[in-house]
Amino acid sequence: MNEVEFDPLFSSALRGELESRASGVNYRPPFWRTHIRLGAGIFVGATVLIGGGAFASGILPIPGGTQATDLATTVIETHTGTATVELGRAPNGATNIFVSLTCLTAGTFTFADGASMGCGADEAAGLKGIATYSLLIKPGQHSTKISTEPGNRWRIEATWVSERVTEWAVNKNGDTYGAMNEHGQPDLISVVATNNEPGYVYAGELAEADGSAQATKFKSPEEALAWQKQREGKTFTVPVYKSDGKTKVGEFVING
Repeated sequence: MNEVEFDPLFSSALRGELESRASGVNYRPPFWRTHIRLGAGIFVGATVLIGGGAFASGILPIPGGTQATDLATTVIETHTGTATVELGRAPNGATNIFVSLTCLTAGTFTFADGASMGCGADEAAGLKGIATYSLLIKPGQHSTKISTEPGNRWRIEATWVSERVTEWAVNKNGDTYGAMNEHGQPDLISVVATNNEPGYVYAGELAEADGSAQATKFKSPEEALAWQKQREGKTFTVPVYKSDGKTKVGEFVING
């Protein structure tokens, strides 16, 4: 998938965002910039790389991404229906549980913090039926839970890890580049172009294309919703560059 598609969950969140801005409610970052939707259908993290650039030990993440160090042996289990996976006592320094979840049948599978992945029958047990996710741990935690309907089968690989957010890099022009993360966004945001080339888009150009820039100017909910209506069925293209911000490698497309 190489386009950001606005599913009903996103549209509802965007509508609330636009209305809240027009009504003078305190600003919050747009929904899709702070949440990765898991699953084989809509996976925003597959195109706009938000934070989790690389999780496996020894692999360098995208600048600004999350680097994780494995602290224990991976627990691998297969279950049917809702189940709790015991991981043992958390090692010193553990901050998260890194999970790779594979759906073996069609269904919706929900992580302990409420995030979920959905699998169709053609995606079960295949590459499209795999979601990787990182869960913050709580004091004294020794397990994690996957919730789903009775009869739904799944396989989990779970590991205690220590995570840290890396620094953004800076190019010769002084522009920061990398992944959006808990600290905000760099000047050049990491994405994957429609031709599957990795690269970066300028934050300002992305804001114009996805509506973040316009949303700051609305004076009423009606004006915001009229703007949203005008975008329906249209696509908006943003150039994708190498980290130098000059060499074009492709395009990033947003569906309105």
